[in-house]
Amino acid sequence: MGWLKKTLAKVGFGSAEVSVELDSTTLMQGEQTKVLVTVTGGDVAQQVDAVELSVCCDYMGWEQLRTQGEQGRKKQRRRKTHVLEKWSLPDAFTTEPGKSQRFESTMCLPLNAPLSMGDGKVWLEVNLDIPMGKDTSSKTELTVKPDTQLDAAFSAFENAGFRIEKVKNEEVERQPMPFEQQFEWATVSEPYQSVFREMALVATKSEDALHLVMTFGRQGEGIGAAVGRFVGANKLSRELTVIGSSEEVTAEVKTLLEQISQ
Repeated sequence: MGWLKKTLAKVGFGSAEVSVELDSTTLMQGEQTKVLVTVTGGDVAQQVDAVELSVCCDYMGWEQLRTQGEQGRKKQRRRKTHVLEKWSLPDAFTTEPGKSQRFESTMCLPLNAPLSMGDGKVWLEVNLDIPMGKDTSSKTELTVKPDTQLDAAFSAFENAGFRIEKVKNEEVERQPMPFEQQFEWATVSEPYQSVFREMALVATKSEDALHLVMTFGRQGEGIGAAVGRFVGANKLSRELTVIGSSEEVTAEVKTLLEQISQ
């Protein structure tokens, strides 16, 4: 290979390209799908050490600003990326100019992948690890739906008169993930509209359990209610863990709402 072609390959001109096909780009949390990766050689042969695959999402967090000659610390809001799952196809290979090679893999969407609601995104990223050269990558956006347990919980709240108003992926300090997906609900009909004004919900999943953390805002009128909202006195926090079918989730949510509204 001539010096010019080597240089062009290193900076990415005429280098290999990667494309991705999935059986489905719409998946439930925890669902699997097949992934077909096609690597097509460019104008020059290139060594590829590995095909790296990552399921990623974004969230809103804070970034420390570096300042010179100023007192105090400044932060700004910015969108960050979190890798939910990562794996690789470790077989090294060499691309041939203009020729394609295909590789198969299986992607299992993590149970706690954030839902495709709000402005947050989830995607599959495939990267070619090319030593001494410019890595090549491809992104495929995914649509994430709730699994059967979480879907049952959402349906139970909706049937009780709650409606989702806002969904956001927000940075948090606790582990295991640097963010949580927060669902903000409003009551729009009875039987609970006269009792609750709103609800904030965070849901996490394990292999067989659904864990819900809820904060309810009570209804109220006048100065006393306004002061209560300011100091948090009209807030009611509850947690619920359900192991079982979607029918059991529905029953547990219904029971919880009946108990706390009395």
